[in-house]
Formats: sequence, structure tokens, C-alpha cells
Amino acid sequence: MSYIQKTLLPEEKILYHTKPHFIIFYQIFIWLLLAALASAFDIDPFFINLMLIMSFFSCIGSLINYYCSEYVITNRRILMKTGFIRRTSLEIFLDRVEGIYIDQSITGRILNFGTLIIAGVGGTKNPFFYIPDPLKFRSCIQERLGQK
Repeated sequence: MSYIQKTLLPEEKILYHTKPHFIIFYQIFIWLLLAALASAFDIDPFFINLMLIMSFFSCIGSLINYYCSEYVITNRRILMKTGFIRRTSLEIFLDRVEGIYIDQSITGRILNFGTLIIAGVGGTKNPFFYIPDPLKFRSCIQERLGQK
């Protein structure tokens, strides 16, 4: 049973569920590319092996981040949970949301991911990083807010 399932309130239903965008795996590809370039230019095998080891550890970190992160919209709240050993969670009731901001870089626009910032009552700003299709996530929140 996932963290989100355990924390649902009575009569609360999940409307939208997502995990981080696949871009979180970019470090793996950078290390592999550097290892391939080092191999092509006959760099010392020690450095090539070091880059491959860094790629492996980046892969483990990215997989943990991907499988231990959840972004959810329910009929009452917006929930975010990240982390495996050190967990960070955020729960915002929909009636406490004042604004929704999307921050997308050029890469984010091309690959369709971004940072969603939820502004709550009292000026709190809560970022949701690496959200796939942030416009869909925002529209799902706005639809739910419009039903109130």
C-alpha cells in the first residue's frame, strides 16, 4: 500500500496521480556519454571505469527518486511525497489554494515537464519539481477548484 493510499481521508478519491518526469534520469546519460567520449579519445581506463561507476550510482539514485515520489490530486487535497529513507511530504487542502504557477525551461517545454508552484493561503509557496505535463496537472486542480 502506497503512502498516498494510507493517508487518504474518508470518502476521498484520487483524481490524478503521477510520478516525476523521466528527465530525472539525465545524469546517467551524461556519465555514459562522458565514458564513451573518454573511450573514443583513449583516456586512461581508470577514468572510464570511474565514469561508469558514477553512472551506476546515478541510476540507483534516480530509480529511488522515481519510485519513491508521488504527486496526487484528490477531491479534497493536493499531495506530494518524495524520499525513501528521508521522506518529505506536503498536503494542501484545495480550499487553501490561492494560485498555481508553472515554471518551464526551454528543455521543459520541449520534453513537457516543469515545476508547479502552489501558492497557499498566507503566502506559502510549495514547489512540485519535475511534473510531467504540468498544464494537465494545473487544469485538473483548476477543474476541482471550479466545482467548489
